[in-house]
Amino acid sequence: MISTVQDHESPERDPAQVYRDVPASAWDPYRSFALGPNGKYRSQWRGHLIRPQSGGGPVVLVDTGMGPGPHEHTGRKGELLGSLAAEGVRPDQIDAVVITHCHGDHIGWNVTWDGETPSATFPNATYHVAAADWDHYTKLENRNEAFERSVRPLERLGRLKLVRGVEGVADGIRTLPANGHTPGHQCVVVEPAGSAGVLTGDLFHNVAQITEQSWCPVYDWNTTKSRASRSDVLVRAQKGGWIVFSGHLPTGRSIGKIVVRDGRPAWDHV
Repeated sequence: MISTVQDHESPERDPAQVYRDVPASAWDPYRSFALGPNGKYRSQWRGHLIRPQSGGGPVVLVDTGMGPGPHEHTGRKGELLGSLAAEGVRPDQIDAVVITHCHGDHIGWNVTWDGETPSATFPNATYHVAAADWDHYTKLENRNEAFERSVRPLERLGRLKLVRGVEGVADGIRTLPANGHTPGHQCVVVEPAGSAGVLTGDLFHNVAQITEQSWCPVYDWNTTKSRASRSDVLVRAQKGGWIVFSGHLPTGRSIGKIVVRDGRPAWDHV
């Protein structure tokens, strides 16, 4: 069973500032559902909770949102722990955390700080982080505050597992490399009996990218690789009938399937 656990939401974004190579007119076929009435869009910050339907198995959290806050653009605190509580899950019941990539809005609740002392927010979990992201962000020229506060401490806390390629996280749950957004960006595939799903992290940020797979936001580290990864995973999802759990699409429309409509891939939310 896969549940979304909301944390917070981003500021409104002007698509021209995020998708700089996409002319305004190219948005016209998608404007009614990919952008708001003011021509902007807002991303949701969330994680996903994976639990065995029968109970008694490992509990896995994929991504941990932006963190406690309060966040400057709203003045509100992050909601991830409250969202987990609403699902009946305490932080100490999480067995594994999978980080799709090491951007600040996916790692924010990894670590809790008491003054200068860090502790793992999910104290019994092993945190699965792509080795390529770790190698990139531990280089002096790529260091940033979010990584230093929310990922690096996991090593000395003994909670870090570096993932190289496809690796099993639990029975029926595995990582799927989808590099490009960051050097180690990875999706998570869940294959329970009779169905399959994929948690896409930041494989795409806006629903228009399902059809316009060449569109890349300014956040992509390597656009050639991100385009290839996006195409590969979305083709697999369409051919396999996978349920897709997106990282940033609006609540209520963030889960769907990839379908072919008028000869092109499109999104059907469920």
